[in-house]
Amino acid sequence: MTSATLKNFSNLSLKQNGYVRLAGLLLMSSLVLSSCDLVQTTSTSSEGGSNSSNSTPSSDFEVTRGDNPTNPNDQVPVQLPNPTATDPNAIIQENFILQSGAPYTGAILLDIETVTLNRNLMKVGFDSQCADGQWQPWSQYTQIALMPSDTNKTVNVSVQYQDWDLNISPCYNKQIVQDSSGPEILFQLYPSAEIEEGSGAGIKFFISDNLTSVRTASCTLNGVTKNCFAGSNEVNIPSLSLGEYSFTVQAADIIGNTTSKSINWKVVSTTKKMTQNILVDNYKKIDVLFVIDNSGSMAYEQKSMASRTANFISVLKGLDWQIGITTTDPRDITLGDGRLIPLSGLKNRYIIDSTWSDTSAQSTLGSTLQRSETGSGSEQGIRAVYRSIERYIANEANQRDLIRDQSQLAVVLISDEDESANSTKNNPQDLLKFIDTTFKGQKRFNFHSIITRPGDKACLSTYGATYGERYQIMSQLTGGIIGDVCASDYAAQAKGIAQEIRNLLKTLTLACAPLSNQPITVTKNGAVISNPFTVEGVNIKFDTELEPGEYSVKYSCLNQ
Repeated sequence: MTSATLKNFSNLSLKQNGYVRLAGLLLMSSLVLSSCDLVQTTSTSSEGGSNSSNSTPSSDFEVTRGDNPTNPNDQVPVQLPNPTATDPNAIIQENFILQSGAPYTGAILLDIETVTLNRNLMKVGFDSQCADGQWQPWSQYTQIALMPSDTNKTVNVSVQYQDWDLNISPCYNKQIVQDSSGPEILFQLYPSAEIEEGSGAGIKFFISDNLTSVRTASCTLNGVTKNCFAGSNEVNIPSLSLGEYSFTVQAADIIGNTTSKSINWKVVSTTKKMTQNILVDNYKKIDVLFVIDNSGSMAYEQKSMASRTANFISVLKGLDWQIGITTTDPRDITLGDGRLIPLSGLKNRYIIDSTWSDTSAQSTLGSTLQRSETGSGSEQGIRAVYRSIERYIANEANQRDLIRDQSQLAVVLISDEDESANSTKNNPQDLLKFIDTTFKGQKRFNFHSIITRPGDKACLSTYGATYGERYQIMSQLTGGIIGDVCASDYAAQAKGIAQEIRNLLKTLTLACAPLSNQPITVTKNGAVISNPFTVEGVNIKFDTELEPGEYSVKYSCLNQ
């Protein structure tokens, strides 16, 4: 058959079948983001500036495999056999050949070669029972077009024949994996936007491909390229000199689809000296935002979420507290994007508060945390907090009711996976800056995580989907509790978190994390205080609740 004849057959097939699916695909391609505060910062000043260089220094680095080289949520398809040569003397067995017998493809027009002696009519479709498609004159070669909804998944194609006596053949089916997107690259740990000269940097990232597999992967730091791996990767970069750094990960799957993602940071040489004046008043108000993972991977944990979070309310007794709940779902839907979700069994109620009885409050908290819906698999708990505060700024009623002017703020996150995106709103340091700027230093803040703790291989191999690297960083930066999502009972962890939330009354939150090798001086009403304290990220925590007074903290931190 000549190429011209084949082209005519293909055109005839497409016209007679009326493949508006192809037209829709081409169209889409043509179109182709009123009272005093408990602890109020009255002023903050700093001395010193950045001596960072705009040069691009060279740097060596080492790449090693992480603890989980394969993603437990990746759904690797069964590999179909490779095509084999056809014996010209063999008896024809009626069927069809899809995409030359390939097990996977990146194409959106699938080639079909028919194999039959009933060369009167045929129809081509996607239904496994041949319920779709239209009868058309037989052609040895034809094509079927995929709509966007058919891409990046396993596709079924069916063919049926009719002979001149109107006898209809069985329905023949073939499957092929359609993959037109590159591997997924997720950064789990990376340097802050600015770090001190001489510091080392650690980077963790995960490369996966849910449809086919990763063929090649490379990592490049300021022009130096090394191989990296499918699955978990850990990069160690030793002492860094002044300048700007760019780290890029590029990966290709076995079809040839590629993905590239980069992170950038700057190395600076100086620190800044800070003086932060803080007014402590005799208020004991705490606002708590729970962020619950409602994705499919949390099905096991969700079965008994109410009992797992028992005893939380009792520890807050004596405080003026409020609790609201949101989800890790980043989609702009009723139960996502940082919105508070309705309390279980209560119409148009979104906040539990200290006026409730302990029994009623604990019961409502547990039943609301135990979600029945299946949310997005792209869990983004840090972003959910960021969006909740943006909704506060936009004067949305629920967020304004939850986050009070005179109150401190705590977050409790429960998730079996890590933050699943890499924008500014997903970055722990940027969330802290956003909170400090929004509330002008008036919010004492901590972030608690019940997660798959990094290094907990037993949890990772059972119900913990991925290590919660960024959630751990978020908690470490604010002195929060880091709990175990695989634990059968969260009671002890919930009690510990509630106690740490209460400890916000013993805490001063600074504008930046103080350097451990520089002195920290705290005065109250002009006199240096000797009360012992510990430094946990941006928080300095005292042994006892802070007495009312005017506090001043002198410390040094990185210039950012």
